[in-house]
Amino acid sequence: MMDKSEYIQQINLLQNQLNLYLVTKYQNRIDTQLTAKQVLLLELISSNVSSTKEIAQQLDVSTSAVSQLLNKLEEKGYIMRTVNPKNRREILIAPAQKGKDYFATQEAIGKEIDELVYGKLPEEDLQQLANILKKLNTIVQGE
Repeated sequence: MMDKSEYIQQINLLQNQLNLYLVTKYQNRIDTQLTAKQVLLLELISSNVSSTKEIAQQLDVSTSAVSQLLNKLEEKGYIMRTVNPKNRREILIAPAQKGKDYFATQEAIGKEIDELVYGKLPEEDLQQLANILKKLNTIVQGE
């Protein structure tokens, strides 16, 4: 029988194998132009967080760091910035078509993975997995 650390090691190995398989399978459809922070920023913008100050608070970084990230996303065509016609001092940030396309592709890949992987598990296993993930989220949030 394995001890706790051996189970954890096995879980990490299996999770890495699954991730490697999925990345390899979908690599031709995954957008590799974005860094993890840029993806997070794009997700915030897509969820209607549209001010630099609000983004900085959400990411716990300075507004100048957010501005640098926004500049890169705008240069790459993922976002667009416009002046708010109601308050000319305010800049509105929204996903550009490339940003919308990025999320559409991510959603399509997610659905395929759901069918390919999770959809093949019995409902009982899905329920157990959901419960375990809830527990892990509770642990992480309690730190």
